[in-house]
Amino acid sequence: MINRTEKSVWTQLSSSLADTIAHLENSIVAVDGGGRSTTSGVVLRPGVIVTTHLGFRFRENIKIILAGESLSARLIGSDTTSDLAVVGFDSDKLTPAPSANDLVTRTGEVVLSVGRSRLGDISASCGIIARTGGAWQTWRGGAIDRLIRPDIKLYVGQSGSALVNEQRQVLGINSPALARQAVITIPAQTIGRVVDAILELGHVPRPFLGLAMQPIPIPEPARALYPGEADETLLVTHVQSKAPAAQAGVMVGDVIVSFNGKHVHGVHEILHRIRALHIGDTISLSVLRGGAKLDLTVSVADQS
Repeated sequence: MINRTEKSVWTQLSSSLADTIAHLENSIVAVDGGGRSTTSGVVLRPGVIVTTHLGFRFRENIKIILAGESLSARLIGSDTTSDLAVVGFDSDKLTPAPSANDLVTRTGEVVLSVGRSRLGDISASCGIIARTGGAWQTWRGGAIDRLIRPDIKLYVGQSGSALVNEQRQVLGINSPALARQAVITIPAQTIGRVVDAILELGHVPRPFLGLAMQPIPIPEPARALYPGEADETLLVTHVQSKAPAAQAGVMVGDVIVSFNGKHVHGVHEILHRIRALHIGDTISLSVLRGGAKLDLTVSVADQS
């Protein structure tokens, strides 16, 4: 038997969740891009919806679906590496959802996933944040500003649903395509960055040097060049023809000593630094070749 206090907590939680869904209902749509199923989408700005790339076959003749009606829309652009798509529409019927750009997400925080089905019905699931982390790279090469992994279930049509916190703010949108057998929430910071790039450039620039590397033990003759207790460095295993690294003179077999004056001891670390660069930047790369230290200058290009 549930006592009065337990019933009150239950009632308060149920009422809060239902009120949150109602509050966001005019900001959540279903998106029909001609695929096998619809996705959910979130109104990010006036005339702009963000959803997942999953489910798009067409650029035109896209429909956004609300309760009892649908509106015409168009695909402005997409980024498969982060599984994001930007959809434009012309209507004042929808309201941008509040975004949680600057909030810290904690493991264990209760969250709500809010989406919309092909029929226009709101669908939701509730859970907690199962894991958080720092910057994260998708298996497709996309850069996610921080890792948010919620413990929620996504039903059919809920790819692209909003992950919502207690303050009724959107932490990000949910994707089942970025990790095996797990839902990853693409955070609001990443969404804003990708959407800005697509609206301005039509694509997301990808800083690119054209190198493949693997960690190796620091060669004994070079150990004096490495500070502290470091025991690994990076060996260049491939240089793409005509890529910025090739044009700068980087060769297979070079051992990377420093990147922009700072020592690098792992592939993920240097990839994170590359992703933070802008197209056209120049970086200094120090390498060991045949026992001699060489300083090279590499211009960053766009891989897109």
